[in-house]
Amino acid sequence: MKDGHNAPHHTRKAPSPAKKSSALLNPHREVVSMVASPTTDRVNPTTANLARIDDWLDHLANEVDVAAHSEELTRYLHTLARFWTYSARNCWLITIQMPEARRVASRKTWESLGRTIKRDQWRRGLEILCPHFRKVKDERTGEEREALTHFSTGWVFDISQTEGRALAQPVWQQTRGNYNPLYGALIERIRRSGLIVEERDDLPEGVHGYSTGRGTIAVSTSDSLGNRCQTLLHELCHEHCHDGNARQTFNRAMLECQAEAVSYCCCQAFQIPTPNTPTYLALYNVDRSMLIANLEAIRAGVAHLMSGLGCLLETAVPAA
Repeated sequence: MKDGHNAPHHTRKAPSPAKKSSALLNPHREVVSMVASPTTDRVNPTTANLARIDDWLDHLANEVDVAAHSEELTRYLHTLARFWTYSARNCWLITIQMPEARRVASRKTWESLGRTIKRDQWRRGLEILCPHFRKVKDERTGEEREALTHFSTGWVFDISQTEGRALAQPVWQQTRGNYNPLYGALIERIRRSGLIVEERDDLPEGVHGYSTGRGTIAVSTSDSLGNRCQTLLHELCHEHCHDGNARQTFNRAMLECQAEAVSYCCCQAFQIPTPNTPTYLALYNVDRSMLIANLEAIRAGVAHLMSGLGCLLETAVPAA
């Protein structure tokens, strides 16, 4: 899922580097040879153009390194660390009480972030179950462990019930330019391949698109056409290369690393700026070593997508 700055913070853990043999994309997939368009200097990056793909990925790795150490991202991750990941039972309780809740926390947590509960919301807190533990000695091993004793009622508040300082979050940049011809051609090409493309105006805040893995891609109409082109390429990689089994077997960071890197390379071929990619990958803890570990998979993914989309290179128009 292309979810921009709202990438779930529970996925931010250093993944084990993937071996090339476990790549999700088949590096031996048969693809069409690279053919340069006679009317443009844009080149279709298929297997005959691996050096160009590697140059793009090396540049991307440098950008990700910079983004990962940026002050903006550091503040954002510090903010995310303040929020609990609630149990399934508490998520259910919160949803029953406020279906539109987006981000909840205790009063103390909100105050530590420079926000206060609105005066008319003090008595409208959302009830959750708070577990209580005590230390007990294991009779068999003699080691101390924590044992659940009981639950009590606690209260949390959604961000809409608070006011004050805005939460730190990465800026999602809109790509400007005349991408209407390319966007329309991409959608037509994808639909002709048998996939469904939905243009949605009701996606949650921060979600720019998704793929179901069953033949449907959605993109947000609130994004610029340049951004939507990249989202289509990102979700197209998921749809073609990450089936249901792969989505359950491999961690989210690896899936997003491959899809975003593939879309990044395709965007370089189409000359679409990609200002959000470095931060997006950094949020998933993707670094140079992970890009290298997935190099063969990314190469194969770019070749596979561009073998079907290379005919649209003449349609791409540089940003104004």
